[in-house]
Amino acid sequence: MEFTFKSRIPGELEGCQLHFKYFRKHQLKYELDRLGWTNITIQNYIEITSGFPLEILNGLLLNQMYASFERDLYQLSWQETPSEGVYLLNFYGAKQDFCIHATADEIRSFGHDFQLEWEEAPLS
Repeated sequence: MEFTFKSRIPGELEGCQLHFKYFRKHQLKYELDRLGWTNITIQNYIEITSGFPLEILNGLLLNQMYASFERDLYQLSWQETPSEGVYLLNFYGAKQDFCIHATADEIRSFGHDFQLEWEEAPLS
């Protein structure tokens, strides 16, 4: 899974343009060239992933699921697998559903990297 920030507009009610790619066994399966997310959704993804596994977000109990009002990649859910410390992450969107396996440390590392990429995204 790969996110690349193309541009961002600062402000809580503004957003970003991202380029998203999902690979399975080194083959590109999904690509969204103009994925648009609000900064609120990005901040929530950063908080959920950098603090993974998060139980409460913005005062709401997550029950191992986060959903946003975005069109693409609007839901993320997770469950621990029988392999200790490994999680199955399910992503759902208008035209794409997929899953990945990752450890909690890998997910938290992604969250921190995602935040740095967002902060350094070119302004539009």
